[in-house]
Amino acid sequence: MNKLNKYILIWSLLLFFSCNSMKTVNLYDIVENKEKEDPFLSFPFKDIFTDSDKTGVFGMKIHPCKEITFDTINNFSGKDHLHLKWKKTKDCKWLGLGFKWGNFKSKNLTPLFENSAIQFMIRSNSGEFYNIPMLFGLSDYSGKQCFSKVNILGMEDGIVDQKWRKVSLPLSTFNYNKKGVKISNIKELRVQLLKKGNFHIDDIKLVPYNHPYKISNETFTKKFNTLPINLGDEKKYWWGVNENYSGNFKFTTKSNSTKSNSTINVDNLLPELNVSLSLTVNYDSEKKDKKWNSFGFPFNKWECADLSEVYSTSALNFKIVGKKIPKIKINLVSYLGKPRNISKLINENNIVQLDENTFEIFVPIKSFKNFNSVNWTKMKELRFRILETSNFEIVDFKLIEFRGNPDNPTKWFK
Repeated sequence: MNKLNKYILIWSLLLFFSCNSMKTVNLYDIVENKEKEDPFLSFPFKDIFTDSDKTGVFGMKIHPCKEITFDTINNFSGKDHLHLKWKKTKDCKWLGLGFKWGNFKSKNLTPLFENSAIQFMIRSNSGEFYNIPMLFGLSDYSGKQCFSKVNILGMEDGIVDQKWRKVSLPLSTFNYNKKGVKISNIKELRVQLLKKGNFHIDDIKLVPYNHPYKISNETFTKKFNTLPINLGDEKKYWWGVNENYSGNFKFTTKSNSTKSNSTINVDNLLPELNVSLSLTVNYDSEKKDKKWNSFGFPFNKWECADLSEVYSTSALNFKIVGKKIPKIKINLVSYLGKPRNISKLINENNIVQLDENTFEIFVPIKSFKNFNSVNWTKMKELRFRILETSNFEIVDFKLIEFRGNPDNPTKWFK
């Protein structure tokens, strides 16, 4: 072969390979396929606890304040499950256990963080509970940990009883950035036991999950610049009201108060129009369901509410219809900051009697302890706790203007 033919052959081969390597259709197909890949499907460590044969658990040594065993009776799945009994005392400052998740292999949770949750099954040994006294921690290989606690919104029907119930703990609720945890190099899952408890736990795993109340820089925040602001007028956003488990709280379709002036929201799930959303409270502190004594609702549909422009000149206002005003504790909760929770007990200075059975309540924001330390740009919800046996109706929640003495608010409103 002469030199000219060699050059022709070489250029032909180069041209062939370069043309084939630059086919846009093939490249597009590769990119498209990569975009379609679900990181959850390829994640190899979905199971965290199945049973004692398949999952390593640490922290099960005999301890004076806790007892952790594998129970074989009434499992949800597998050959056994975890039975946790504990009672925290002054002599037991830290109680907990952990899971050798994936046999301690490094786990990159970054691609799963926004769309996955830790899910587990739980039941009580006896009785009914409306919160789970546990903290869940993700630990990286440097020993740093970030924590999350189960919210009532993640509990099936908002209750733990003797039936197996599903609990979801979104990964996005773990504050790994704040704690400096390397979420791409997670070692294990730990559980810190709080107060006391007697629960059965089984089938802990990662599942796909769309968390509807994510908090991030992109989360929608509604800024409130004017007063008044109607609150609690959409039934679907309330929590703590479930007649299947307790009759302590019931929604009513029409207020007994002739002075009720709240307006209905078009998104309200109540079927009637032009009525006030109110709640009937029939609470007995001696009954079996005495722990079902709290309810609440968000400031802004479980998104962030920015109240920074109005909080210092406002008061929480609502009406109570009944023979007397019971002891009620009010909590205002923020998504971010420290403290995230401020509270106040209603006292006689917050009450104006309108007629024989109708009372109007005024609670200035400035009367809450540490009110100025809360992150008012990221407010979350209001919570109400009934502290004594009582029967009344509560209605017409709103924030209204207040510029008087926070210790004597009724003087301003009179």
